[in-house]
Amino acid sequence: MGMSNDDELSNLRDARKQELVKQMQQQAEAQVEAEQQQAEAQHDAEQLTELMRTILTPDARQRLARVELAYPDLALTVKHHLAVLSGEERIAVPVDDEMLKRILAGLSDDRRETSIRRL
Repeated sequence: MGMSNDDELSNLRDARKQELVKQMQQQAEAQVEAEQQQAEAQHDAEQLTELMRTILTPDARQRLARVELAYPDLALTVKHHLAVLSGEERIAVPVDDEMLKRILAGLSDDRRETSIRRL
């Protein structure tokens, strides 16, 4: 009877080892996939930045950089918008600061209007 307990214990240990190995493999695969996605996202961001260098004037690039510091989502939306318009040749290149201001104003209409009232 003592042997069957040892055999059962050995089987349980082997099963647990297999579970751990499988779990480690899944974690490694998930990490590799996450790293690939991150590398892809970084590559896309670099391409978008390079495209902005060709589309925007230096003043407009500076304005977009300042907007990106305060509103990263808005800046990303503007970059994608400019990339699409440029790809479809629906916008005059290079985009100057005034045109970028108009685009920003059009995309950020949901911003609250601030008014100061005297009491």
